[in-house]
Amino acid sequence: MDSLYKKIKEHQSTFSKSFKKIAAQIYSDPSIFAMNSAKEAGEKIGVSETTIIRFARKLGYDGYKSLQQVCRQGIFQKSSLSDFRDKKVSNHSKDNTVKNLMFNDIRTIQTVIEQISEMELDQTVTKLLTAENIYIAGVHSSYALASWFTYALNIVIGNVRQHTPDDDILVQLSELHKNSVFVAFSFHRYGINTIRLAELAKKQGASIIAFTDHPYSPITEYSDITLAIQLEELSTLDLVPAVFSLMNSIIAAITLRAPKLFQERVNRFDGIEANSFFAK
Repeated sequence: MDSLYKKIKEHQSTFSKSFKKIAAQIYSDPSIFAMNSAKEAGEKIGVSETTIIRFARKLGYDGYKSLQQVCRQGIFQKSSLSDFRDKKVSNHSKDNTVKNLMFNDIRTIQTVIEQISEMELDQTVTKLLTAENIYIAGVHSSYALASWFTYALNIVIGNVRQHTPDDDILVQLSELHKNSVFVAFSFHRYGINTIRLAELAKKQGASIIAFTDHPYSPITEYSDITLAIQLEELSTLDLVPAVFSLMNSIIAAITLRAPKLFQERVNRFDGIEANSFFAK
């Protein structure tokens, strides 16, 4: 994306009002260009398809497809793993013990508490509690997050499935309807598969809840509720403590709001004779 930003800077003094509008969109949400045709991007921004194409050529690209490819590479292909260590190195001191790094995680969680609105959290709990069935998806670094949330929700309310590579997507999505909830975990780098599943789930009438790292990440095009954990760090590894805290608190809120349901499920689990599966 650096090369694209450089081109914009070189030409911005000659931009028309429409070109400035497009450039602003590239800075704020390049996924608009990565995920849509020139016509669709223009409709979302409020300019014509022709203007989008002329903008790409103004920057020296041979057409919109070339500009789109740059945006896609910037969003989907850049690894953020180096950011995880680099941030720690830049703050290096003799106090960077394991415990002090844990205090950094506490500060991250505090930041997230201040970012996410109580209304969105309340809506999330309500949607999950009233859903007839829940489908959860997340790939790459988001897979483990999706797996834990599936496990925890199945304990407290049940009827939850996680998407796996072996799933028959059409069969699973055909079970979704207006009383279903699709939960997407979509963090940088944003997996196309999760985004496409969310799109199809929305067409089936399901409500979409997205856990992501930016209020304008690609998944938000389809989400009804967006739980965005936005930090300076790009690495998903930096976000994990806050995501787990958020997920665990949502689970806890569900048990507090529906104590009878939770107790029924506890009794059901405790009533199963399965001692042979556990070490004493």
